[in-house]
Amino acid sequence: MACANITHQPNTFVIPVLERELKLYVPEQSRKGLLEQVAALNPSLQPLHAIYFDTPTRALAKARTALRLRLEGDQWVQTLKTAGPDELSKLEYNHVRPTPTLDLTLYDNIEAASAVLQHAPALAPRYETRIERHHVRLDCNGSTVEIALDNGFIQAGHYQLPVHEIEFELIEGEVSSIFQLSSEWLERFGLVIDLRSKSERGDILAQVVDSGATSDDALHTALYPAYRLHSHAFPAIHDLQQGYVDSALLYLGQIIRNASLLAGIDGHEADEEQQATNLALMRVGMRRLRSCRRLFSPWMSTAEQAATREMRPFFALFGAARDSDLLSLETLPRLMLAGLPGPALILPTTASTNAEIQQLAASPEFQRCLLNNLAQLLSGQSLLPEETDAVQAKPYLALHAVLRAQLQSIQLRSQNFAELSQRQQHRLRNRIKTLRYCLEFLGTSSHRPLYDALRNTQHFLGKITDCDVTHEWCQQNLEDTEQRNWALGWLTATRQHYVKQAKKVLKQLVHTAYPE
Repeated sequence: MACANITHQPNTFVIPVLERELKLYVPEQSRKGLLEQVAALNPSLQPLHAIYFDTPTRALAKARTALRLRLEGDQWVQTLKTAGPDELSKLEYNHVRPTPTLDLTLYDNIEAASAVLQHAPALAPRYETRIERHHVRLDCNGSTVEIALDNGFIQAGHYQLPVHEIEFELIEGEVSSIFQLSSEWLERFGLVIDLRSKSERGDILAQVVDSGATSDDALHTALYPAYRLHSHAFPAIHDLQQGYVDSALLYLGQIIRNASLLAGIDGHEADEEQQATNLALMRVGMRRLRSCRRLFSPWMSTAEQAATREMRPFFALFGAARDSDLLSLETLPRLMLAGLPGPALILPTTASTNAEIQQLAASPEFQRCLLNNLAQLLSGQSLLPEETDAVQAKPYLALHAVLRAQLQSIQLRSQNFAELSQRQQHRLRNRIKTLRYCLEFLGTSSHRPLYDALRNTQHFLGKITDCDVTHEWCQQNLEDTEQRNWALGWLTATRQHYVKQAKKVLKQLVHTAYPE
């Protein structure tokens, strides 16, 4: 690694500081080797004890704000953190304190501290962290990056969460340097990208304490929730480049967060239903990202197109796993309930019991793909300036022109749906998904009739696809002739039923105009 140690400087505090760091989870089998690698760099060892404050109703967490007092060696530091422009960034306000007591007057006239000042009387300790940190600064191609290996725990009440992570923080220079350095370590030690902050994990743990949950199932469900996006999270688009980056990062975040759960961070083991949900939501994130990139494709740079291509094979691999879940948890049980004769079915292995899925999610190849996509989005070179300049004044008009063309293509193919081949029908469903996902963040109330028509159509086309996936599996796997013929006949009849329903909603879609 072409990096050299930098002498550690004493803490100096600037208000505010833009913190940009990438966090990676360290699996158990990698911890000894990673610690030895960091130790070889002659790091500083620093014990850290932090106390985090919030209200009983989580006012700060809801405002994406964290307030802590942390003992760094023999010095207390009060820190306010607020959300930055992307997943890797935070705005920090740091102040040295003589004692472990809060001084909220430090935030007078600071807009970012409004949540803190508004709820000051209700603030109280909610959780704490105790960390042993090995940290060292490296010079990487002219940029300064701090590596911090953290081991310890987060505690709320009598519950603890382990902390085993390594952070790559940009101190000075180009953000690409943290990706260059972290990529080398990710590959060597099998690390997993982890977008959760300590404050995010501590807040969840404190909620567990509040809920009084005691069973292992309840604890796991609360501590490791599948990551969903809500409509209020979608960004407004006032600038084509920034609008694309904000949207794509949101979807990539959904992929990464669910992928880390599939990869088994913290030794987490989900049950069958939880794991299937993680896989489904990760695939939704992939589909959303693909849809977003297709929308912005007229202005996309060559490097961004390469990042798009890199994701494709993993989309297919996880799609095959999702099909296994579909068969085992949904369509084949429904077939048996319908009266399938013959011997009991041996159901396909679900993703939750298939070690290959966890290995794929945690694999250096997939994690490197996620890292490369993240790095590309933060490079500032996603779209071509010479292409975007012409539409910057009215980005919404340009984007809606793309979506209007997509709808026209869908409507043309929908007119003769029953005559399309099975492959063409599936492709039509994917086009409808793409348009619907784009309208999630780009549409207005005037697009609601179109969105609803797309959603209804997608529902029935999805049922048709489910029948086709199950039909193929039964053809290949049912050896009993009577059982196979019964299953194929039932699936064919069921498919025909859904085709009739699909033709009705497609007719409605064909006559739904794109709003002006």
